[in-house]
Amino acid sequence: MLHDIRRAMALAVALLALAASEAVAADKIRATIPVAADLGYAMYHVAVDKGYFAAEGLDVEVVVAGGGIATPALMSGDVQFSGSPGAAIAAILKGAATKLILVTQDHPSYQLWASDPAIVSLQDLKGKQIGVISRGDSTENATRRVLKAAGVDPATVAFSAMGFPQGRATALLTGALPAAALTFDDVAMVEHSPKVHMVADISTMVSMVVGGAVTSDRMLANDRPLVIRFLRGLSKGFRYVRAFKDGTIDIILHKFPSANRAVLEAAYASTRRTMSPDGTVPDEVAQAAIDENVDVLGIAPDKVRKLGEVFDFSAAREANRTLDAEGWTPQQ
Repeated sequence: MLHDIRRAMALAVALLALAASEAVAADKIRATIPVAADLGYAMYHVAVDKGYFAAEGLDVEVVVAGGGIATPALMSGDVQFSGSPGAAIAAILKGAATKLILVTQDHPSYQLWASDPAIVSLQDLKGKQIGVISRGDSTENATRRVLKAAGVDPATVAFSAMGFPQGRATALLTGALPAAALTFDDVAMVEHSPKVHMVADISTMVSMVVGGAVTSDRMLANDRPLVIRFLRGLSKGFRYVRAFKDGTIDIILHKFPSANRAVLEAAYASTRRTMSPDGTVPDEVAQAAIDENVDVLGIAPDKVRKLGEVFDFSAAREANRTLDAEGWTPQQ
């Protein structure tokens, strides 16, 4: 009996030691997303809540910060990953040593809405103010692209940064803003109001880089295994979001109780439609994102970065390969 007790005690001590060593071994990571309770970035919250990051030996803190803050923090090493690829492209073209390693949306989850009854087409936006999330981000870039396609010079409109959350939707409803690029969450807030109307569904008109993940060249060169572990966890979250509407919304509401379930439910199908199949985009879509920023930033032709200097999907593909080889699928 005494021998059995000693064995049980020894086993308990060993298990405690193993648990302690695993806790110590977990790598602490900070990752940013530009908005909190948004389905386009739900995979980050899901990966934390479902333990997907923890299973990869990572202790991930998700910080809400716009691309204008996240990209400098990434470059300085204050954070290891950013969920703002749109802002990162402009920084890379200016010389930042970072790369886009994952793209979760290959179509923008935006629509152009107006409160001014005189604005019924894209041509009517000439000389008007258009609200975007932040200057140079994907809301502005997507809007620029649809304006150009309609023969409207983007220089003839005034882009105004309104930020998060729902600032543009509120400004439209009060008539303080004549037009704005709205996310699907915003659209769910305004679509039944007689005070506003949709001008163009950008999500069906543009294929471009929106959500995803960015990291530094330093991380890719010196700690690639950690990058792959992070992408494995995030890809698990991405697969879960695509598979389970209710579970995804439950996780968002648990983390952000003030979020509106009805709004999230209304936005889910539209957001899912914009998601990339595997976290990557074709070369032509990636190149278009570079060309677009080159045009906006006025970068000289001899200073333009090559495709491989901006995008590197090799770690994401490796992460997906290993998950597929393991037969990994999300569970509710």
